[in-house]
Amino acid sequence: MSEEKLAFTRQLLVLGNLALFAWVLLGFYSFFEINQLYGYVYILGVAALIYLILRRLGCNSCYMCKTCTSGFGRLAGSFFGRGFVRKASVGNRWGIVGFTYLLLAPVPAAALAFSLSISFSVVDLLVLVCVLFLAFYSLLGLRLTSR
Repeated sequence: MSEEKLAFTRQLLVLGNLALFAWVLLGFYSFFEINQLYGYVYILGVAALIYLILRRLGCNSCYMCKTCTSGFGRLAGSFFGRGFVRKASVGNRWGIVGFTYLLLAPVPAAALAFSLSISFSVVDLLVLVCVLFLAFYSLLGLRLTSR
């Protein structure tokens, strides 16, 4: 385990968490288009998984970050960080982060594709493009090294 402490930039902290929140809302919309109950179940489940479980798993010790972000820095680092920040944010929790990726990208994309197959909507298409863009941008961070 590295002794290097995590330092989350203000830009990563704010923009990463806003993007993650927008991603959850886009997923909510994708299920809400099919059935309102599915939308509410999706947002409650995914929001609880990310903001309660993942944030708590990421923030299990106070001595690993230079500045306390109560787990929100690790959330942003897990999904939108690069290099060491991303790796240290996730730690050995790739399984639950991978499951979260599944719930944030392919599942809403499939729901939107289903909705589009029933009736075409420009808004649904735009939401699908946004979901895929966020997934691509987030996964791109796995390939890029630290600045």
